[in-house]
Amino acid sequence: MRILWLQRVFLGLIAAASVYASIQNLISTRELGSISEDPVAQWEVRFGPLKEQLPFVRGVVGYISDSDVPGAAFDPANDEGEYILTQYALAPIIIVRGTDQEWNVANLGIEAFARWSAKDRFEFDVLPLKGGLYLLHRIES
Repeated sequence: MRILWLQRVFLGLIAAASVYASIQNLISTRELGSISEDPVAQWEVRFGPLKEQLPFVRGVVGYISDSDVPGAAFDPANDEGEYILTQYALAPIIIVRGTDQEWNVANLGIEAFARWSAKDRFEFDVLPLKGGLYLLHRIES
């Protein structure tokens, strides 16, 4: 009888610890903003105005980010993920790294845009959009 009682107490403690850990995990995830916010949907919304400005619905555009600007600070962990999210948000348009296309997307922070524009801005008509996005149209020489 005593062993049965100890087993129930032990199982109760395990269940309580599991519930406590689950609640703590939920609270910490909520503080990170991951519960109600969908980063993929937010990325699509962010790139929506840029996509509307492109003169085609299928084609290829170039893409640069902070990592493509010499001397600009960037987070390598986010760089590849942002590139993939951009591919998704602009689909069926195909994006390729670099600015060799007639139309290009620049996903740049303030510092990176300043560095990039000091060197390459006069090769493009630049349409600034919200959130560090720029639509670049190559100027024919």
